[in-house]
Amino acid sequence: MSTPPSEPGTLFVPGGPAPGPKELYITDSSGNVQRAVSVAPADTAAASAATRTDPGFFRNLIKALNPLRQQTRTASAMSGLGIAALALDVAATMNLGNPFLFYDRRELWKEMGGRLESGRSDIWFSYFQDVSPNWKGQAADLLGRRVRFNTTVLYEKLHGVTGEMSGAMHSQFKEVLEYDLSVFGLYAASAPVLRTLAAMSAHPAGRVALISQAGVFVSALGNLVKQFADIYMAYESDLNKMEQKLNDVRAAFYEQGDPARGRRDLTLTTAVADRAHIHDYWQPASKDLR
Repeated sequence: MSTPPSEPGTLFVPGGPAPGPKELYITDSSGNVQRAVSVAPADTAAASAATRTDPGFFRNLIKALNPLRQQTRTASAMSGLGIAALALDVAATMNLGNPFLFYDRRELWKEMGGRLESGRSDIWFSYFQDVSPNWKGQAADLLGRRVRFNTTVLYEKLHGVTGEMSGAMHSQFKEVLEYDLSVFGLYAASAPVLRTLAAMSAHPAGRVALISQAGVFVSALGNLVKQFADIYMAYESDLNKMEQKLNDVRAAFYEQGDPARGRRDLTLTTAVADRAHIHDYWQPASKDLR
């Protein structure tokens, strides 16, 4: 029931709830209120997620990396490898990412998983503690089948997806962070050496050393670019698999899997909300015991 026992009762027909948070009153077969349950809409629950602040790691990394890039570019140009080094420099640094974005998504998917499991448990225990022991009839039987074989299964599928997505976001957070540190470490180690050799490049021996060191640096940049490409393809494959699972869930939620066709519902007649016919669909369990 959606109203206090002192007021005329109103039933929600699944598929068409009114907007805004609701206070539901759970009664026994005699109409006595057992407890009240506050139900918040999904968008309200999502908005309640904790706000996380970007610590600024990525901004600080780029700020520290830019002068090192300038030094390596100058030295690479003096070595004669300017165009090749510049191309790999751009490719390697364009692939830098903010690991906080993946951390934030990891936490968001974890929070979604927790809310889903909490909602599933609330539905399960509410039905088997409050509805099943007290009510029989067509509507109660249909609701029971829905809870057992549809709603619970959908919640479990969604919870599984949130777990996999949280895991994927954590893995990408780790890979992005490691890649960022690898790039910064390469430039931090190479820039002083290349700068020193560039200053000595007027001497033939110094120029040979500069060309050799620049070649090592360019090769390392190439390895980083390949590393990023391998990581990208691996996680693209994982995300593709999870998209397929989400399509399966969509098929269970929407008619023919198409949101434009509308959500699946209980196919329950609106007469269940008519007080004149309520006893045609809901009978107290005590009647069956007489």
